[in-house]
Parts: sequence; structure tokens; C-alpha cells
Amino acid sequence: MRRPTFITTLVLALAILAGVFFGTAEASWSDRWAALMRTADAPRSLSLILWEWRLPRVLAVATVGASLALAGVMMQTVLHNPLADPYLMGLSSGASAAAVGAILWLPPWVAATMGVPLIAFLGALLAFSLTLGLSFRRGAIMAPLVVILAGVAVSLMFQSLTAFFLYVGDPRATRSALGWLMGTAAGTGWRDLWLPVAALAIVTLFAGVRAQTLDALLLGDERAMALGVPVRRFRLIVFGAVALLAGLSVATVGIVGFVGLIVPHMARLLAGGRHRALIPLALVLGALVLVVVDLLCRVVLAPEEMPLGVLLAIFAAPPFILILRRVRHAF
Repeated sequence: MRRPTFITTLVLALAILAGVFFGTAEASWSDRWAALMRTADAPRSLSLILWEWRLPRVLAVATVGASLALAGVMMQTVLHNPLADPYLMGLSSGASAAAVGAILWLPPWVAATMGVPLIAFLGALLAFSLTLGLSFRRGAIMAPLVVILAGVAVSLMFQSLTAFFLYVGDPRATRSALGWLMGTAAGTGWRDLWLPVAALAIVTLFAGVRAQTLDALLLGDERAMALGVPVRRFRLIVFGAVALLAGLSVATVGIVGFVGLIVPHMARLLAGGRHRALIPLALVLGALVLVVVDLLCRVVLAPEEMPLGVLLAIFAAPPFILILRRVRHAF
């Protein structure tokens, strides 16, 4: 393991421990450690808090952070755009419209039966399908610019639909919808983990196996095709993988921006552009960023909890400005 990845992994392990140990429940360090180790003398209530509330929540945000970072790396590579992120294809907007519509308009039993996360995931897939449909042309390579413009158009359409739902909806239900839109991992349990973890493992394996193909795409579509890369088919596969990761991430914790945009650039500064070294570091960095931000959301205004998206946007603004400056000077 390369040194930046090794060091970041150690920091991530410490951040996960901090996320499990710290919270609003007061307890001694010996009791916290006993609860984590599930010893016989551990306080029962503290063991419940650590194992059923905090640990699955921390693992969920780590999985989402890693998923969005990996999706961002692949999107920026296949679209040749340093400002691309996993939500570029309208995924977050589609999920937002579906979730808000379900919360405000569907009968409570429908949302309870299907679950808002599943409805949001279906909305993300609908937006993804519309974006692909607008940018697809038979027999031609999907031009990155066309995909970006199609994603922007689909995003604007679903954002307008979300705004309409919020404007005409019941004000008492609007607060719940807004809380979901700003991102939160509250209430995440073990049952919510297996699908995002499985998707992340599959896509990570795919990205690792096809790391050289991703490297070839950095040279441009024409050179990649000259090297034998089926650019059109590979781009479609990557889009599907990104849609899966981003859709499940939105379904798990709501809308969490900037991770898929900022983290790939941080990883490239530390590991370079070769994907065999870039992908592991991006995964660990993405998990670390979201674990730390989620911990701060729980403790900064305790016992109140801040939305993930709000605090993340505050921390991400300065790096985003630096990225914009680099992109401007590059052109």
C-alpha cells in the first residue's frame, strides 16, 4: 500500500472510532470501550447506542463517502471534465423530486411500504435514463459535452418539479422533506448497509480491473480507441456504475454534495493520475471526509443535529474555489 493511502487509512480508522465513541450520551471511557468490546460488565444502554445506532451510521456514511468519491473519479475521467461529479447526470435532482413528492403527496402507507429511500432511488434511475436517452445517438460515441448538457437539462427539470412540490405542499410536511434534501444519516441501521456496501465492492473491483482502461481514456477518445478501448461501451458501463453508486448513496443519506467533486482532486494531488493508485486513495479519503463531517454534525450543536449537506458545503467551499482557479488557468 502506498504511503498516502496507508496514512489516510489509519486516520480513517481513528475517525471511525471517534464517530462511535463521541455523541450526546455521557459515559466514561472505560464504559465506552467495554460497550464496544461487548464485555459482560458493559452498560446495556450504552452497548445498544454504540452497536445499533452509532456504528451502522458511521459505516453508512463511510460507504457513501467512498462511493461518491469513486463515482467522481470515474466521471471526471470518462467525461474529460475536472468539474464533473456523480450528480451531473441529474441523479440527485431526480431522487429529490421523487422523495419530496412521496413525502408530500403520496398516502402515508405507500411511503411506509416502499420507503422513501427506495422511491428516491427509482427517481434517480429515471433521471439517469432520461439523460442517457437525450445524449444517445445510434452508431456514435457519446460526446462528453452532450452528456453534460443533457444532465444539466434533466437536473433543471427535476429541480423545478421539486420546487413546485415544496411550494404547493403541506407546510407541516415540508420540514421533513427539506431535512431529507439537506442530507442526514440519522436513523441509519444495519439493514440499510448491505446494498450500498455490495454495490461499492462490485464497482471498486470493476474499476480496479479496468484501471489501465481509465488511464487510456485520459489520453482522449481517439487515442483510447487506437489502443483498443471500446470507448462507447465502456462509457455506458461507467455511467451505469456511477448511477448505481450515486442512487444508492442518495437513498441512504439524502443529498450530499461536493464529495464526488472535491475528493478526486485531493486524491490526485497526493497519488497522481494513475488510477491504480488513485482509486484506493479516493475511496479512503471519501470515507474519511464524510465520517468526520457526520461526527461534527452530531457534536457541534448537540443535542441538536446539523444536516450533512450544510456543514459539508461550508468546508467544501474553499477547496472548490481553488479547483475553479486551477481550471480557469488551465484554459
